[in-house]
Amino acid sequence: MQLEKGRKAIILMLDGFGIEYFRASDMPTLKKMALEGFSREGKAVFPTLTNANNISIVCGAFPETHGVTTNCYLDPITGKPEFLEDPVFLKSPTLFEIAAREGIRSALVTSKSKTIRILGGSVDAGLSAQDADLATIRNYGSPPDIYSIEVNEWIMRSGMKILRSRPDIDILYIHTTDYPMHMWAPEEEHSLDHLSRLDRLIGEMVDRYPDAAFLVTADHGMNSKKECLDLEKILRASGFPIRAMISPVADRLVKHHGGHGGVSYIYLEDRSCRDEILDFLSGLRGVDTALPSEDAAACYRLDKGRIGDIVVGADPQTVFGTIEHKRIELHDGYRNHGSRFEESIPLIAWNANLGETRRIQYNLDLTRALFFE
Repeated sequence: MQLEKGRKAIILMLDGFGIEYFRASDMPTLKKMALEGFSREGKAVFPTLTNANNISIVCGAFPETHGVTTNCYLDPITGKPEFLEDPVFLKSPTLFEIAAREGIRSALVTSKSKTIRILGGSVDAGLSAQDADLATIRNYGSPPDIYSIEVNEWIMRSGMKILRSRPDIDILYIHTTDYPMHMWAPEEEHSLDHLSRLDRLIGEMVDRYPDAAFLVTADHGMNSKKECLDLEKILRASGFPIRAMISPVADRLVKHHGGHGGVSYIYLEDRSCRDEILDFLSGLRGVDTALPSEDAAACYRLDKGRIGDIVVGADPQTVFGTIEHKRIELHDGYRNHGSRFEESIPLIAWNANLGETRRIQYNLDLTRALFFE
């Protein structure tokens, strides 16, 4: 571990903070940190969704190693989609576990309660804005609505309060919500206001902890989408034997994306017709790529046992999901992620010794350099 014991590290995983948001925003503190420290346009892990990327960052590894490829998986017993919220799916240690082994205390503050369930086992303090318990409300105040700008301010301020009240904690990991990015494009007034607020809070952190190492990155970007396809309905209508279709982006918070996303895992009843299905999907309007699971695993460094039989990526304006018809047009302003077109994100390190920075290309490379090497 590059981080010296007794020195603080603050990791800001700004959910949905694609490179376009960074470029369009008035964030003087963060842009000064980028100028003075390390900064690069980098890549999120595919699929561009929270679980796969959040866990890649926390484990300093690709999904081929840690095993998490989705927010939602096909339960092998029930044959139905279930939300992935259990640490049993992790196949590699987290930075929190590694820190604990070395006597370094850590904290995790997040928008989503599932993040605490998956990653909170080794932290000394864990808070979630979603489903906050009485102790959290008593000590940090009642969180604003999870579908708001203000909840991200609560998350940032709660992280700072932990550091003030627990000086023994040296690693703080903050995970915000991407609701504002789902709602507003980078140049829109509400988006600019949201990021300006976050920047002021980052400035407060820097002022209070000027010797801390800061890592700032994201799990994915965000794009405007025009159409949603139900691949299961389309394939069944064409006579193909489909066992199930999983939308990996789907989680419990569906207000802003409807459970849709730019990637789909398809499970087949009969793998002998896979090539025929791949040919069909490759010619389908709205599809960018359709790959056998073993090819997708090799291309994107995924766990091939957890991505079905076929991995389908959407084009820039399309998402996949379960809907009433085979295709629907989406409302104006609908924004989402999951495809390879939401991979571009900022990589920023300030006050951090990352070693040879040429190797840092993905969000996970920041934590890998500071905590795993």
